[in-house]
Amino acid sequence: MITAPKGTRDIYGNEIYIWRRLERIIEKLCDTFGYGEIRTPVFEAEELFRRGVGETTDVVSKEMFAFTDKGGRLNALRPEGTAGVVRAYIENGMGSMTQPVKLFYNFPLFRQEKPQAGRYREFHQFGIEYFGAAGALADVEVICVAAAFFARLGVKNITLKINSIGCPECRKDFHSALKEYFKKHIDELCGDCKNRLEKNPMRILDCKNENCRKTAKNAPVGVDFLCGECAEHFEAVKSGLEDLEIDYETDTSVVRGLDYYTRTVFEFVSNEIGAQGTVCGGGRYDGLVQELGGKPTAGLGLSIGIERVLMLMEAQGKFNALIWAKHCDCLPR
Repeated sequence: MITAPKGTRDIYGNEIYIWRRLERIIEKLCDTFGYGEIRTPVFEAEELFRRGVGETTDVVSKEMFAFTDKGGRLNALRPEGTAGVVRAYIENGMGSMTQPVKLFYNFPLFRQEKPQAGRYREFHQFGIEYFGAAGALADVEVICVAAAFFARLGVKNITLKINSIGCPECRKDFHSALKEYFKKHIDELCGDCKNRLEKNPMRILDCKNENCRKTAKNAPVGVDFLCGECAEHFEAVKSGLEDLEIDYETDTSVVRGLDYYTRTVFEFVSNEIGAQGTVCGGGRYDGLVQELGGKPTAGLGLSIGIERVLMLMEAQGKFNALIWAKHCDCLPR
C-alpha cells in the first residue's frame, strides 16, 4: 500500500469544516484590516530563500526542499512565506502603487525536518505583509491583527513577547559583543554554532541545542546596543500596545530564526501545546525588499502556524464551537 509521505497528513471529515471556518475567519479579519490576498508559487528559485532568509539559518542550511529541474535550474519548495511575497511585490511593480501595500496569504509551506507534534514537513501558515510604513504604529497594527485573530477564535492564555534587535548599524556593536562573549565559551557550543560565530553570531541565540541555550542565557542582549532611533521606535511600539490594552512581555531572548528581521520582533506563545509553544511570530524586515532587488522599502509582517493553532484550540476545548459554526455564519463570541 502506498502511504502519505512522512510528515504530511490528510484532512477530511469534520476536520474539513474546522479548516473552512478558520479560512473564513482569516478572510473576514484581513478584509476588516484592509489586507488583500496574494498567492505565490509553491516553488521558487532557491536563491530567493538563500539571499532573503539567510544562508546561516536552519531553514536554508538544513530544512529546505531544494531540487534541480530539467532545465538545470535550482529551485526550492517555499519554506516560509515572506520572501516569495517580497519577490512578488518587486516583480509586479507594487512599489509604484499607493503605499502602504497590505497583503495576506494562507497556504502550505514545506520544511524537511523531523516530524513531531505540531510540526510537519508540509504545514500551513496564515501570514500578513505590510509594505511602505516605517512608523511604530504599523508594528502595533500587525500585532493587533494577531491578537484579534486569537480573540475571534476564543483562544486564551497566550503570551505576547516582544523585543528589538535593532538596525544593521547598531547591530554591529551587538554582534561584536556576542562574538567576544561566545569565543570565551566556544567549547560549550555545538558544531553549527561554532560555524555561526563568525558569520552571524546572533543565530546562536536561536539554537535549539540545550548546551547552546544555557550558554546564551548570559550573553549580551540587543536592547543594550540600540541606537537612539531604534530605541525610540521600540518605546513607541510598547506605548501603542499599552494604548490598545494589549498585554505584552519584553523578552530579550526573542530574535526569530530568519536573518531578514530588523528592529521589532515578537512571538505569541502558549504553554499548553508542549515544546512547540510559539503559535505566531513576526517583526520588521526593512532591508529585505532592497536585498532582493527592489527599492529601499520598509516592511513588516507575521505568520501563524495553523496546525499549532488547531492543537491549542483542541487543548482548550474550542473544536465543538467551530464544528457547530458550519451551520451558521457567525462564531460564538
